[in-house]
Amino acid sequence: MTFPVVRIGDVNAAGGVAIVPRPTVIASGRPLAAFASAVTPHPCCGQPGCEIHCAAVITGGAPTVLAEGTPVHKVMDIDSCAHPRVQGDLRVLVIG
Repeated sequence: MTFPVVRIGDVNAAGGVAIVPRPTVIASGRPLAAFASAVTPHPCCGQPGCEIHCAAVITGGAPTVLAEGTPVHKVMDIDSCAHPRVQGDLRVLVIG
């Protein structure tokens, strides 16, 4: 199975945006998300018991595909808040 790579600006299932770039690796005009990139606050951030959605990071990664020495993130990787990555570059795919 193949999965699109995650870039800056790509979102998780709740709208959390990947915000930390790998400045030397570009896919379709945008930098790839850095390994364990921070994610913008997203719903339900700000509500009692939802703090995890205010400071999430991308977890997972393709162990056999490295950029800048660390695994690249791909669609279906799960953020630390338990939301999956749902958007990525459909022209750059990772097997896994």
